[in-house]
Amino acid sequence: MANQNNVLKTVERTMLALEALSESSEKLSLADIATKLSVNKTTLHGLLNTLVILGYVLNEKGMYSLNSRIQLLSDTRQDNNLLIDKYHPYIDKIAHKTATTCLLSIRAGSHHYMIVDYIEMDYKLSINEKRHDFFSTISSATGNIFLAYDKSLLHSLRKGGFITPELERKIKTIRQQGYAVDAGEVEQQTFCLAFPMIFEGKIEASLSLVSHSKEHLHSVVDRVKLFLTP
Repeated sequence: MANQNNVLKTVERTMLALEALSESSEKLSLADIATKLSVNKTTLHGLLNTLVILGYVLNEKGMYSLNSRIQLLSDTRQDNNLLIDKYHPYIDKIAHKTATTCLLSIRAGSHHYMIVDYIEMDYKLSINEKRHDFFSTISSATGNIFLAYDKSLLHSLRKGGFITPELERKIKTIRQQGYAVDAGEVEQQTFCLAFPMIFEGKIEASLSLVSHSKEHLHSVVDRVKLFLTP
């Protein structure tokens, strides 16, 4: 219990220190922050050093300010929300017109993607933003869409030796037909049909349809492609 309390105190002090720096229009000294938080300077110094090492805080001759990584985290979240706002109407309408569950996925770092919007007919499902591996299995229709349409990602994974000859053939097929379809991506006994969401020549997201019937998904391919055509 004591260890848990110590962790909670550290987390609380970390957040308060970041808030103090964000609220100040000027750089703050260790003493300034310690006074604001009523925290021992020795304890605070160790905490700030950790934040500096992680890139969240900048230390210039003993004067502290927020570093750009904090802004990057904020911008990433804002960008994700903008993509959800942009594509939510698409997946909402397609879910109703095709009687399938629709997912919107985006890249999350160099080797993963995550689902950020999830519609099942008449209601929106909650998302925990779990990260999925692009290449852990070639049965991931959503992951294969990113591999097929994100040139920088594919180049990086090729250099790392992650792209097998079998996967290369699959990527070529996906580019030719404009979509990917595979079994068991979300859960057993389900099938997934995925499309790239392209804007100004670059993939922004993957739109995926999930059904218990592979035949059902094949029957809606042309309708979905037509719906996504500008």
